[in-house]
Amino acid sequence: MRAADIDPADAIPGQPPTSSDARGARLFRLSAAGALALHAILLFATEGIHGGADLRPHLRLLQQMAEDPALRTVYAPAYHVLGSIFEPWFGLAGVTKLFAFAAAAALIAGFRSFQRAADLPDLASALFVWSPYAFALTWCIPKVEAAGYALAFAGLGWLLGKRYLAAAVALSATFFIHTAAALLFGLCGGVIALARRDGRALVALAAGSLGAAPLFAAHLVAGCSLAETFLFSSGDYLRPAAGASSIERLTRIAILAGPINVFAGAIGASTLSRWNRPVALMCGIVFALYWNEIWLGRFGMGSTLNLLRGLTWLAFVVAIPAGIALDARRRLAPWILIACALWAGASSLWVVPNSCYTRTFTSAEIRATAVDRCTFRWRDVKRKPPNPGAVTPPRQEP
Repeated sequence: MRAADIDPADAIPGQPPTSSDARGARLFRLSAAGALALHAILLFATEGIHGGADLRPHLRLLQQMAEDPALRTVYAPAYHVLGSIFEPWFGLAGVTKLFAFAAAAALIAGFRSFQRAADLPDLASALFVWSPYAFALTWCIPKVEAAGYALAFAGLGWLLGKRYLAAAVALSATFFIHTAAALLFGLCGGVIALARRDGRALVALAAGSLGAAPLFAAHLVAGCSLAETFLFSSGDYLRPAAGASSIERLTRIAILAGPINVFAGAIGASTLSRWNRPVALMCGIVFALYWNEIWLGRFGMGSTLNLLRGLTWLAFVVAIPAGIALDARRRLAPWILIACALWAGASSLWVVPNSCYTRTFTSAEIRATAVDRCTFRWRDVKRKPPNPGAVTPPRQEP
């Protein structure tokens, strides 16, 4: 149901909801510009090759792609391909930072495309750009999922607009960027298609999935198992519950979730189902999946997408109803956005740097990295194997 069809008696108190207006668009542009400036500060304030622990194997695969183009791991190869193309111009440090900034910009643009296709308020996108965890994606490079989710949002927008060929191509391409983002795309697209009884959309999603089949076939031919090929082997997306717990970081998670955004989203949740029922159903399912760490734990399982890393999912299902809530309270909207911006800025100073393990790498370390083909595990190739005859000294307990 569109905004114009909402019964005024059912609307949130305030002015009647409107999907788009000049003021909302202006607030979005200001928010996007401010958020991108903060992303740039986080990226370019550090020198050298700086990022998360898995930056090292990604950069080694980038180097190997430049030396001899080939699929060397089950990880989606787009990052390595693009890096190998641009590394001669910008260097390893430059290419990682530029990719992260481009991914942050694309994530904002992708959600904006989805928001407009779903006829949601511009304020939903304005709130989304200030999700504190989005800045953790920039700090903890190479968080490749940012680029994957960007294309997924754009593809969902094309699906809503019945641009089926574009949506199918986007889904195939997303598999080459980030597997989990493509799975989210397929899930959300399937929910929307079923809710709208859109058979063509389901065909487009099936075609997009088949378009990525050669990528996974190459991994299977190389000797990887089906679970390893789709990153569902132990230690990847699915893992023992004890190895994926983030419960002890609940305070950090609450800060990075953005309490202001979450509160506004709770206010607008009831109106969302009257505004756009398929999108409301999609948000409800994704919101339930966000808590997978809790309900999977009862079965002795967990997932890489724990309560911390799943904040990207939470951010977009919160921004949608929050934008509706603010659209009905437009006088408050600028002040709420300013508060969200201040919260995101403070979080980027004191919480984001502790949201993941980061360090600086040297080119020599990267060159000395060997990556396992099927498990995406890495080791130092220059490390000498242990001497079988040597006596291992007893471990000193702290």
